[in-house]
Amino acid sequence: MPIDDATQSAVRALWEAGARHGRAPAPVPEADPWEDEVQGAERSPVSVVLAGTPDLQVRLHRDGQDEVEVEDIATLEVPRRDTAAVVDALLDRRGRRARRRPRVRGVLGNVLAALVGSPAPSDLEVCVGEGDAARVYRAQVVARHPVSGWLLALPTTDD
Repeated sequence: MPIDDATQSAVRALWEAGARHGRAPAPVPEADPWEDEVQGAERSPVSVVLAGTPDLQVRLHRDGQDEVEVEDIATLEVPRRDTAAVVDALLDRRGRRARRRPRVRGVLGNVLAALVGSPAPSDLEVCVGEGDAARVYRAQVVARHPVSGWLLALPTTDD
């Protein structure tokens, strides 16, 4: 069964975002032709992988609620209308639309966080849109050793 038009458009938009930043995605195979929708089985999401730094895996779900997995450390839940914009923001090194919001402050907070198993307790924030139409998507960073150098290089938010 071929990929539906909305998903195909999303895949094209992701390819365009990757091309703008010199990061062509891996080929996307069509959905399994043997799956039968009549039986009520959910089709697995279509995955688009943009290898590199940051390493991104986008899962396009049938219901339009997509997931953008960043460096295996954070998964953003994004509605389809913003999926390509979020990927574009993550790949844009100059735009500074991706930031890290620390959840602890100071040396003592970071030492305690490292002792309990999270060496970089923070959230990843990605802003898309401008002005009143700006939207921010957040995901908790689930960092394990080693910590992503890309993540630690992101600017932190001002509180």
